Amino acid sequence: MSAGTVAWFYALDADKVEFERVIGKPLRSVQSGDCSMYEYQVGPHRLVAARMGSGCVNTTNTVATVMALNAVDRVISTGPAGGLTDATQVGMWLRVEAVMARQSGKVAEGGRIFPGEKALRQVEFLEAEWPEGEWQKMPTVKLVSGEAFVAAGEVRSRLAAEHAAGAVEMNAYDLLAGLEGRKVKVLILRVISDLANEKASEDFAEYLKGYDGKGGKLVAELVKLLPAEANEPAAHEALRELLK
Repeated sequence: MSAGTVAWFYALDADKVEFERVIGKPLRSVQSGDCSMYEYQVGPHRLVAARMGSGCVNTTNTVATVMALNAVDRVISTGPAGGLTDATQVGMWLRVEAVMARQSGKVAEGGRIFPGEKALRQVEFLEAEWPEGEWQKMPTVKLVSGEAFVAAGEVRSRLAAEHAAGAVEMNAYDLLAGLEGRKVKVLILRVISDLANEKASEDFAEYLKGYDGKGGKLVAELVKLLPAEANEPAAHEALRELLK
């Protein structure tokens, strides 16, 4: 269950603010193209944080850049999602177990979408590989993920019915696609920020006003509990000072 370098892909700036309140300011920041990366020392672990941005393209570019420049052992992602069912209410935190690409496949008569190849991606997750924490109490969810912000009741109902999904968002599918073929442990957490209906834009903005950055606190507490990777220089206190 050990870890050396953790990549954290977040969506909300408030999460980064809260993470830094718990952990402290980054040791350094790196700019590569449009991607800004922030490097932190969390006990024996090195954590690289990057904001995913809005939509598939930004997420793909961010994940590709971070993974190309860092030898990552684990990936954590936090962000908002729109609830699609009565069971997914605003403020609820969820652990993602599968992600369906919203735009993948063919549209048949009546507008029904038939998923294409690799439209569904499972999150390869083993509970024993992560330390105990609040995430264990979170219900699991299947997400629909796509480029557009969903703010229509008719679309909301159709996504829930056709994909048996509990929430919709704009990052997770391309996050997993960017990690394909990489042997990393992945934990994706989402908080319901709106209900993907006609009031979604208004509700999302209102939610952000009161959001306390809980995702950042969850990540900080989780990474602090991860056992050290013995081969990582940062696992040795004497060497950690030299790495700063």
